[in-house]
Amino acid sequence: MKEETTLKTIGNVPLWHNPANAREMLDQIIGGFVEAATSVPETPEGDCAALALKVTAGLGKTATALRMIARHGGALLARGHVLFYVPTLDLAERAHREFLRVAPDIPSRVIRGREALRPDDRSRQMCENSDLAKKIAGFVPSVTQALCRGTDADGNFVQSPCASGCPYLEQKDVAGPRVAFLSHAYLTMHPPIDDDFPVVLRVVDEKIWPTLKRITHISVEDFMRAPPSGVDEDLLDALSKAKGLVVDGLQRDLPLYEHLRRDGLTTDSISRLADMERKSRTHLELSPAQDIAAKKFRVTTFDSRTFLASRRRQRIFSLLSEKDIGRCNILRLAEATVDGTSRQSIEIFTTEDVARDAPMLLLDADADREITERVVPGAEVIAIESPPDADIVQIKDLTLSNTWLLDEEKGAGRRAAVLGILKREVSKAAGEGVLLVATKAVLGALQTDVTGRVPEDDHGLREPLLGAVPRWFGPRTQGVNDFEDFAAIVVVGRLQPHISDVEASARAIFGKDPLPIVSHDRGPLPALKSFHLMSDGSDPPANCHTHPDRRVHAAIAQTRECATLQAIARLRLVAPVRSKRVVILSSLPLPGFPVTRLVAFNQLARGLEHEPDPAGFIRMEAALRALRRRPVCGTRLSAGGLAADLPRDFKSDEAAKRFRRGRPTDHLVSLCGRVSKRNGWPLTLLALRKPGGGHPIPAVVLSPPEDALKQAQRLWPDMQATCGT
Repeated sequence: MKEETTLKTIGNVPLWHNPANAREMLDQIIGGFVEAATSVPETPEGDCAALALKVTAGLGKTATALRMIARHGGALLARGHVLFYVPTLDLAERAHREFLRVAPDIPSRVIRGREALRPDDRSRQMCENSDLAKKIAGFVPSVTQALCRGTDADGNFVQSPCASGCPYLEQKDVAGPRVAFLSHAYLTMHPPIDDDFPVVLRVVDEKIWPTLKRITHISVEDFMRAPPSGVDEDLLDALSKAKGLVVDGLQRDLPLYEHLRRDGLTTDSISRLADMERKSRTHLELSPAQDIAAKKFRVTTFDSRTFLASRRRQRIFSLLSEKDIGRCNILRLAEATVDGTSRQSIEIFTTEDVARDAPMLLLDADADREITERVVPGAEVIAIESPPDADIVQIKDLTLSNTWLLDEEKGAGRRAAVLGILKREVSKAAGEGVLLVATKAVLGALQTDVTGRVPEDDHGLREPLLGAVPRWFGPRTQGVNDFEDFAAIVVVGRLQPHISDVEASARAIFGKDPLPIVSHDRGPLPALKSFHLMSDGSDPPANCHTHPDRRVHAAIAQTRECATLQAIARLRLVAPVRSKRVVILSSLPLPGFPVTRLVAFNQLARGLEHEPDPAGFIRMEAALRALRRRPVCGTRLSAGGLAADLPRDFKSDEAAKRFRRGRPTDHLVSLCGRVSKRNGWPLTLLALRKPGGGHPIPAVVLSPPEDALKQAQRLWPDMQATCGT
């Protein structure tokens, strides 16, 4: 019952603001926050302020933030750097171009990583040895000092031959504060900026927890490995006991913090074990003065496995020293088969901390309050939402999962129905642009169905499909404005994450919660009661297959529901300048997203989206279509008449009565009229009477009025027919 209550929030109507008011609120809130950053003390006590804005895509949250930074740019840069984080380098370059447009005189730049392509030469990377730099990251205190430039043992400055003129290093040499645009990857790394100035404001666009999530593992064998030489004698007993208790506690699923302490280990002793592991490690020793061959030799011969195992043991002990009581969601014993042999390992689930040395503004259309609180503790969350202005149709009976669409026997026919819907939407858009979004697997199958060729790579998946532009679910759809002028979007299926993956994400995000996160390993996810939100304010019931633990459900929703919402948001449905249409080919209830119509998949596939009686239409169309292949070209509309005249489709009086139930005569007459109109058939309504009188019996014949009476005479010779009722 508790879970049903949790999921019912999907059906609740958000506090909508009209776009003008919403944008005014954005101006005030973002403007006030950025202005406050111009006067925050440089050495505040505790964490600086953090504000998370849940803002509907299309209201201009990014543009507003850029405009406010431009407005207060002089005062901000007088104090230090402004860092503007976006999911990818491509989006960083786009944001920078927009900032240059509104603030050409404020110093700004894009920060590029070692593996990024050079802006002036797209055939070369920023660092000539980026592969080597990637290999040694984490094994040296500083990649730059190990590979590029630094000081030797005598304090002399040394640098590698490639350091001179290196565009990556040149970024470090840009003096003075700047407004820097950079990818989310730098949320956990120190960017190449002038360290003589502090960071005074961080703006983070789109969700950040996937970047901060860390999931690692250490085999039980490596965890239990004998300690290195030189460990203090008084720590050896504590180390041996701690290792045994950790494995035992994980095997028996005990409250791990308490389990260690009940056997005599103290928080201080566990913390000392973490410190011991840190001191026992020897970093990879490299110098810029070495030639590249010598550097590669040292990397090849370095014992990285031992180094990583020590670092992960340190991490485990450090985590276990943070609390004295409660469950331990951040560690789990897992079993995997490697080369045919079963091996146990300890999985470690954490999130990296974000620097809180400056005010932080988070902009995310999908912001979740509980997740935000875990990754940025103390952040205030404010929602500013506007309803979509579009014709939105969603199917109500099928999820269109990958398994269903890719079924070996029936998948081709099901995909053909999807392609029929897509073709119809492209025709309706009349060249004004249709975006198609699905999983990569489904897009590949659709491309193969249409072209007869299997796409070889991502470029092949992007090839136009029946006039639509295909893209797949994922983070690369975030923040992209390329499709804002498109007329329609067709979303096929949903991005369903693997249960173990979202449980791992939940453990990383909610790992310090006192309540345990229980794994779901009993088959498919259960169907819990949920609701669709309709544009008229109603909330018809629906089923949502999701995890019973609300925290894991939050992680699922951030991946599954939000992937669909992010795809739809590419059309910018807030106050569009033209009419827009959204077709959602999945029954997945979407939180806070109002739907115009719910229809069955078969109904939509047959082009019966607006048909008030789709089941009746489909059955009556099939019956009348069968008549067109026989001399019989009409039917009485009474239950007995349907059974007598259409025995192929109404095999008994009882079957005809069931069909007629809830469908009065005028409804059935109207239904037959819609069927004939759709198929281009002539149709005439008749009234039949027996020679002795009695109530007229309604009937239809598939003939024009001038031939209707003759047709009726042939069909029902013992009855008198007149046109109309």
